[in-house]
Amino acid sequence: MILFYYLSSILGLLAGNMFNYTAIILAQSISNSDTFSAYVFFFVCFPLLFLSFTAGRLLDRYSRKWLLAAAQISMACGSGFAAIALHLGWISPGKPYLLLISSVLSGIGLSFVMPGRFAILGDLLEHSKIGKHSVWLNTLVLFGYGLAPLVAGYFKEYFAFKFVFLGIGSAYVLSVIFLTLIPIQMRERGQNTSSTAPGISGLLDYLKKSKLVSQFLLLMGAVVLLVGPVQVLLPKYVKETLGLSEGLRGALLSSLGIGLVIGGGVTFFLHGLKKKGHILFGAAIISCLLFSLIPFLAESLVLTTICFFVFGFMTGVIITLIPAGIQQNTENHIRGRILSLYSLVFLLVPAFSGILSGFFSDRIGIASTFVWSGFLEMGILIYLSWRMDQVRIHY
Repeated sequence: MILFYYLSSILGLLAGNMFNYTAIILAQSISNSDTFSAYVFFFVCFPLLFLSFTAGRLLDRYSRKWLLAAAQISMACGSGFAAIALHLGWISPGKPYLLLISSVLSGIGLSFVMPGRFAILGDLLEHSKIGKHSVWLNTLVLFGYGLAPLVAGYFKEYFAFKFVFLGIGSAYVLSVIFLTLIPIQMRERGQNTSSTAPGISGLLDYLKKSKLVSQFLLLMGAVVLLVGPVQVLLPKYVKETLGLSEGLRGALLSSLGIGLVIGGGVTFFLHGLKKKGHILFGAAIISCLLFSLIPFLAESLVLTTICFFVFGFMTGVIITLIPAGIQQNTENHIRGRILSLYSLVFLLVPAFSGILSGFFSDRIGIASTFVWSGFLEMGILIYLSWRMDQVRIHY
């Protein structure tokens, strides 16, 4: 049962990250503006503003399996629309804006997929096993993120964009098929979910009581600020500054992804350690420094690859430890809403930082944007490491 779930997760998460990567490089090939490619990524995350808390309430009340399946069908429709629009010439150089429709369709599904993938563990597993499997699932998230540039770059090397989007849509459908094979029954969720109808007020009350979960969410928001410039600007930097082909660009970006996966995997062995909060802050500060160094290593492909890998490794450790901590300290009756808020933070913060990075890149260049982004986030994290006593002491 859990094997089918992980197969479904691998395909769905890989497809989602391939869509984001492919949509961004398509935007950069049909538009000269870094800001527009940032908007393509932003519109993927934009529906979370309106659907995140609704998704959380539905995931706490109805079948998480079928909600997740429906969400992935929406994402498949986004990929299918992009393929059709490219084939008919609706999306082409000088006519990029319909790509935003695909982003929105993908984002509607993403509003349910991100929290649903984690929340469904509450129906599949005993509570004592959720923390460990959350680490594994988050490693799959990182695996999908890391492998996506390599797979998408390989297909783009030999096929047109429309066929890449068709492949992404097919992966979503196959993921849904695996998901429907899982005989999931809703576990007792502690409270009658109808009594928690005021989802936002109930969520805020819970967060006031659970300061550790609140600080985890705030820390995640700070950590993923750099994901925006990574998602929006790094593909263009690798192609234009380093002068790599489509396939080599995907391969180099996958070195960051391999680091993410290994970092997430190593976190499994940290599961029983105390003082993981100190590891979190240390890894986060080091990753900011490495990100700032990227432009200074442009003349050496080897050093750039090593920097990408270590940056990915540190980031993998961070964004695996945080959701595992949230899962371990969250009760099942409110798990869907907490994880919807987590998804909102995880996806919407990079969407806004991506727009800002695109805006500044159009004015001061990609290299300067990287340097300033890294040092600004480092300052934020040093401040938070002093303020977040619950994460330092109790995790």
